[in-house]
Amino acid sequence: MLALILMIGIAFPTSPQVPTAQTNATIELDGEKVAVEWVDGDTFVVGSTGVKARLDGFNTLESYGPVHKFGPGPAALYGIANAATDLAKSQAWTCTKQSDDGGYGRIGVDCPGLRTAMLEQGLAHVFAVDGPASKSNLQAQALGIAAKAGMWSKGAPEGVVTSAHSLDEKEGATQNYNRVMRVSDGSAPKQMHSEVYKPCSWVCASGSCLLYVPYSMRYGENKAQCLQTEQ
Repeated sequence: MLALILMIGIAFPTSPQVPTAQTNATIELDGEKVAVEWVDGDTFVVGSTGVKARLDGFNTLESYGPVHKFGPGPAALYGIANAATDLAKSQAWTCTKQSDDGGYGRIGVDCPGLRTAMLEQGLAHVFAVDGPASKSNLQAQALGIAAKAGMWSKGAPEGVVTSAHSLDEKEGATQNYNRVMRVSDGSAPKQMHSEVYKPCSWVCASGSCLLYVPYSMRYGENKAQCLQTEQ
């Protein structure tokens, strides 16, 4: 495990009092068997260190509540988000650490077998922030759409809203951004705006919607009322 810590270039205390994160699966990361906890279908935490990893090339639906609206509807899409997490936990995928990071302090990791399975089963969509997605990822997604699998059971919208940020999240800001994944090429560029969203309001674009819930209201005692009852 020391080798893993050295590989990702992050130092952690070695005191036996450092708590060990909960784990629910194992993966093979750069040739080493590693215990992990899958947070959702595209994010895991390394059990012994707490290092968080974001998987490359795809995005699963949010799993903190029924917050997506397109195709089969919020309740079914929430079930699909949870099914993606179950698939991630189902076997020890072979993965490699990437040179780029995963954003928000996470390391980037590629798990090709999991990525392909997610896309072909409609449990995830392609996701690229720096231009179009790769041809192979788009082909895997196209198979899922053609099969009406998972989130594509009632067809594919023009785009899927993947994140929404209200202007008032940043004090003094004049703009904030949302991301909408274009189904045709997988790109999800920032879409700048100056809108203020009320918590639990729908943000819609390109034939899909995302329920706006600030991060501080997604979990725990401050959980938003619209997430209290799972629909």
